[in-house]
Amino acid sequence: MDDVRAARGRSPRGARVAARIVAPVVVTVLVVTVLVVAAGCAQVLPGRPGAAPAAPTSAVPDGTVPPGGTPAAPGPAGPPVDDLSTDEVATLTVEALQGYWRSRFPADFGRAWTGIREFAAVRPGEAGATAPPCVSRAADLSGQAFYCPAADAVVWDAEGLLPSLRNRFGPVGPVVVLAHEIGHAVSARLGIDAAQRREPARYPTILLEAMADCHAGASVRHLVDTTTDGSARLPVGPAGRDSALLALIGFRDPLGIESGDRSAHGNAFDRVSAFQDGFADGPVRCAAMTLDNREFTQRRFGSAADRARGGNLPLGRLLQSVGGDAPAWFGEVVAQQEPGNGWRAPELTADSTRAQCDPAELAAQGPARFCAADGSVSVDLDTLTPLQEQFGDYAGATLIASRYGLAALRALGAPAEGPAAGRAAVCLAGAYAGRLIDPTGGFGLSPGDLDEAVEVLLAGDWAERDARGQPETTGHGYERVQRFRTGLLGGPGSCGL
Repeated sequence: MDDVRAARGRSPRGARVAARIVAPVVVTVLVVTVLVVAAGCAQVLPGRPGAAPAAPTSAVPDGTVPPGGTPAAPGPAGPPVDDLSTDEVATLTVEALQGYWRSRFPADFGRAWTGIREFAAVRPGEAGATAPPCVSRAADLSGQAFYCPAADAVVWDAEGLLPSLRNRFGPVGPVVVLAHEIGHAVSARLGIDAAQRREPARYPTILLEAMADCHAGASVRHLVDTTTDGSARLPVGPAGRDSALLALIGFRDPLGIESGDRSAHGNAFDRVSAFQDGFADGPVRCAAMTLDNREFTQRRFGSAADRARGGNLPLGRLLQSVGGDAPAWFGEVVAQQEPGNGWRAPELTADSTRAQCDPAELAAQGPARFCAADGSVSVDLDTLTPLQEQFGDYAGATLIASRYGLAALRALGAPAEGPAAGRAAVCLAGAYAGRLIDPTGGFGLSPGDLDEAVEVLLAGDWAERDARGQPETTGHGYERVQRFRTGLLGGPGSCGL
């Protein structure tokens, strides 16, 4: 599994805390910056920051890209912000989002926006650093950001957390974290915190975190829209959305924590889903979230053996399990769409050299391949093995399911070539994953599997390539994840069959 796991530190008293992220680089201790903000005002008083870290070279968390994959471009499009320090990015984020909520909050909820009382950027490693609201020592903030309802303050580690996020995900990394914490402040102004105190069972932590992720998505949508119309001081382009999702993935819960756990913040899939809902539908959708209308996919390990191997099957067993399950399921999909069709999904093989297709077109599809000429589905172990080592077992399973999706399209008389086929293949891969969330028996998802699907969809476009290996040239990882979610939530009927 990915080694960026949410490690819990000491939680600030009464604060909504983002999970800590493990910094991938050694961070130089800088001069403490304290942001003094008057009530209802968001003036930022920057300190003396060091040089901004270098921009990332890949959208994949550890900086690598699967061979042959097309990575999503990291960081925002639009006017360059590389010359801004991380503190300056934080300042612009605070200003932009306070302005956004000042206009959007009354428009959506019919009441005036009250400016957040305090924004505090703290350098925990600095000797004598003043403790921010809700914590006893500045050192307790290391690697964290939080919203403190009692003080109406958004507080963050400006020494380690934000520079680390900037280094890994570009300027949008700090933007997402601050937007999330401001999202908690939005919920507080809507009375959610008070309702949670009265009825804690109705408002578990994971729901409050989903609301904040959702509000963060709405906020980033505002930044994307202002980038498009040319008015943005902090531009976030379409590719920046991919980086935003990758940043959220870094704050997922450790494997095996259930959604009902008091400490649960959400797995990567659920957090990304909430962000995308806010981005698409706005703050009203976020505020309306409840346990009744929100499904969380976070599950515990099904067995001690599954826990011991981190939810990952050895590659041979994975191919055996997927190969024994996916053909039957996709065969049922075709039979439901066209009773009497008679199509039998092909067996999964580990030898694509026998396929009656152009080897170059097969190779262009990546580790999993569909040959339209003979209807076969196969894998290439030379590329699938490192993919599993990098992301986990369900990354490869997602690609295999997308190839069975192409096979099902072909069986129904639809083209397996072209952008529409690739988009439908990703959706059908999501529908197949939905079938595995709570299986009645046999092969099913382990904790972390949906996170692995999100990661591989963000890392490259293999799942969306058509039967000739041609990519969708206009989309990004964000859209691939969205289509996967559509299938998972809506089933195969939502994939345009």
